[in-house]
Amino acid sequence: MVLKELLTYLKYGLNNLKTSNMTQNRIQINGVWYVREDQAQESIKLDPTDFEGVVVENEDFCFEATKHTNGNYNDIDIEFTDKRIKPWKVDHWDNNNWMRGILENNPDSLNDMVDIGSEGVRYFQAFLQHLKNKKWL
Repeated sequence: MVLKELLTYLKYGLNNLKTSNMTQNRIQINGVWYVREDQAQESIKLDPTDFEGVVVENEDFCFEATKHTNGNYNDIDIEFTDKRIKPWKVDHWDNNNWMRGILENNPDSLNDMVDIGSEGVRYFQAFLQHLKNKKWL
């Protein structure tokens, strides 16, 4: 019934429309009172973080580095995906000093990389060298 009355209102105009004297937030259509809804919505204030990204991938691993391009962030974040394991294992690394240690063959840093094997470490080091060449590291 309400839909029919609203369609009648849209078709014939304001003839059957009354506003309440008590409040301007209600309307009456053909004797039935409704709460008026405001069509305008508040805008959402965003605080976005822009970033750049670099991805390298082979059949065994995926390394995705992101770097913030606004604000005072100088660190990078690397998402590592080990595709040799089903379901894939995903990890995040964000310690730039540790990454530099991997690149420089620091034994303390390399101890954390035993799981990916020597070829995985070499691939990761090549990726880190690329990031260093881009002045990200």
